[in-house]
Amino acid sequence: MTNLDQPKRALLALATVVVVSAAVVGLTRSYDGSSTDRPVYDHPGLFKEPPPCFHGVRPAPRAARVERQGHFYAERYPYDPRDGIEAVIRFQEAQSCYEDANLLEHARRAGQLAADLIERINTDYASSRLVLENALASEKWVVALNEIRLLLRLTEHVGDHVYVDYLSRIVGKVTIRANAAP
Repeated sequence: MTNLDQPKRALLALATVVVVSAAVVGLTRSYDGSSTDRPVYDHPGLFKEPPPCFHGVRPAPRAARVERQGHFYAERYPYDPRDGIEAVIRFQEAQSCYEDANLLEHARRAGQLAADLIERINTDYASSRLVLENALASEKWVVALNEIRLLLRLTEHVGDHVYVDYLSRIVGKVTIRANAAP
């Protein structure tokens, strides 16, 4: 071995260390900011037009039954956001059925229950989107993962939308980072 070989080996070892370090930093770095993973601010609305009353039965008994179901789902909302969405749909259907039965006071009550729950869910939805953005920016991966999961459950019924696609795309990367977090 000549003396010229040792400097070449040292440079090669140094280059290897630099490349490996860059790869590790790249894999553990914050949100990568590529064009496909940039935050999407065009989020879907969670609620569509209220459903009509199902006209296979008498509307008044159906309205009472559907409203009771709405209450059961509303109680479950803190544990599963999908139940909040379902509760709104039930309250709106109850409102339609009460209107068909010409029970306007009951219809107003069911409509108010739906409106109050919509406001609560939309507030939680906006809050969760903001928490997600801040968690990604500050590299709080566990928090970000929890918010992504919550948002995916809230938007599950929406179907094909750019925001839902965005959440589905980043959940894997954030899961890896959350699992690697100390």
